[in-house]
Amino acid sequence: MSEIPENLKKDANAVIRYQETSITLDDFDLMTTYERVVITVLNRDGMSAIHPYAFYDDDSSIKEIRAFVYNSNGKVVEKFKERDFTDMSASAGDLYSDNRIKAIEYIPVKIPYTFEFISKTRSKSTAFLPQWNPSPFYGVSTEKSVYRLVNEKQVPLLTKKYNLEKFGATIKETPSLNEYIIENISATEEELMSPHYTQFSPVVKLALKQFRLSGQDVSISSWEDFGKWHNEHLLNDKGELPQETINEVEKIVAGVVDPKEKARIIYEYMQDNTRYISVQVGIGGWQPSPANEVAKLGYGDCKALVNYTKALLKTQDIESYYTIVNSGEEKRDIDEDFIAVQGDHVILTVPLENENLFLECTNQQIPFNYLGDFTDDRKVVMITENGGVVNTTKAFSPDENLQSISAKIAIREDQSIGGSLQQVSKGIMYGDRYELANIEYDKTENYYKNNWSYLNNLTISDINFDNNKKEVVFTEEISFEASSYISKAGERLLFVPNVFDRMEYIPTTKKARTQDLIIRRGKTYTDTVELTLPDGYEIEAAFEPIEMTTEFGIYTASVESINATKVKYVRNFSYLNGVYGKDKYDAFVDFINAVTKADNSKVVLTRK
Repeated sequence: MSEIPENLKKDANAVIRYQETSITLDDFDLMTTYERVVITVLNRDGMSAIHPYAFYDDDSSIKEIRAFVYNSNGKVVEKFKERDFTDMSASAGDLYSDNRIKAIEYIPVKIPYTFEFISKTRSKSTAFLPQWNPSPFYGVSTEKSVYRLVNEKQVPLLTKKYNLEKFGATIKETPSLNEYIIENISATEEELMSPHYTQFSPVVKLALKQFRLSGQDVSISSWEDFGKWHNEHLLNDKGELPQETINEVEKIVAGVVDPKEKARIIYEYMQDNTRYISVQVGIGGWQPSPANEVAKLGYGDCKALVNYTKALLKTQDIESYYTIVNSGEEKRDIDEDFIAVQGDHVILTVPLENENLFLECTNQQIPFNYLGDFTDDRKVVMITENGGVVNTTKAFSPDENLQSISAKIAIREDQSIGGSLQQVSKGIMYGDRYELANIEYDKTENYYKNNWSYLNNLTISDINFDNNKKEVVFTEEISFEASSYISKAGERLLFVPNVFDRMEYIPTTKKARTQDLIIRRGKTYTDTVELTLPDGYEIEAAFEPIEMTTEFGIYTASVESINATKVKYVRNFSYLNGVYGKDKYDAFVDFINAVTKADNSKVVLTRK
């Protein structure tokens, strides 16, 4: 442990002492991958950096796998041979059973310790070359990392490098060898709302222009080539349906002329008659199950359900495109400049005359033509008959991502409050709320209690939900009671009129920001709360109208009298999506702090 440089211990939970990935290409259709990683774990949080496992399937085999554990003095205290690794399915319970994994789970007796893992695999599928990421985890530093690709046959290769010069990498690229070495990478702390790691970490991605995948030889030099291969070899002959299914589709769309409405009916038919099971995209997992198999079994993974929906639409001459996407709220684009097998998910694109419809086929509850933050606003690759085409999924504007609250509340002299609330959610906000309608009543009540934890002895009643899937609007209506909400100061009553929608999370500014600030999705919140005052009370003091306009968003709040017994609180808060320089982060925190303070502004009542 004493050999680790002090700068690598700073802010580190673990240190990668040595990391090596060596790939030997025998040809475009056969490769051997050797991996060795030595990690010193400094505390319990660092244990998550250890991944002692290797995958294999019908096209690959594990030639070597072993591990060693060293104590703080460098003495071997545990040894793991291949027989000590557990062999299990990597996709248990799924359609595909050939993907397997060998792994061990090690629970240390004492920390710190060092873990060494070695594996060697041989594969006849070469579509997926491991990428080099010498700084793969937050809170983990790297002493030395080596990536080597030996390519004696000089198979045409595509490479893309990120941030190597910034980290002083040693680069060697010849027709038969690609080698990259980096030393002394300090630990990186995860920052709120920061870019994807490829934008600031050293990364190298490699792919063969000619490769083998699941027994198929493939040559790709453009997205057009990629799409043609995908369409002709992975999707071809997968769209046949049983005649009874075709008859059912004919029946449910009888009399409907509008192609969008037909697509909606067919999509909802698919949702009602299938369920999703997870099959990870990987070697051997890029080809969907035939549509007639899904029709028979009633389930499938994302590929199978997209292909099945595509086949259903085709019965009505509605064109649609199998579409490859990177999933996740980070909005990672398909890399348009890196023409290779990418993505971890598929959706379906339906091109109409004036718009593209995007269908998420793995969620049996989601509305037609709705993409939430799982696949919104990012570049995708559509597989058409003429080849691959890069497209972009729907982006929601801040105005479309709307949460609107309307409430009527009675303020009581005994310091309690009670009343009713209606909350309407649209856009991305819809995706955050609609599943409330599917959970048990007591769990729903607990959800609200946790969400409004500052409301003492909160009781919820008359919970009603309206999930308007056609308009993609989710409405919540509840009645509530809460005690001790009002503060007393002598004869005066003090309360915060913003009962339901307070900004409570304040981002930290303890350390200097190192990355740009990204607001990925702008959102809008509107609140109108009508408050009935206790008998014999009137407003003595209320905050002046608040207005804040910044480059990050806009905030307004005000209290005004309706009549002698009622007042109205109105709040509008929107923040705007965008990329802001790291020097703007403190200003953003100041804005959030100001919003948090404004949300807790009080009103004072006194006896008449």
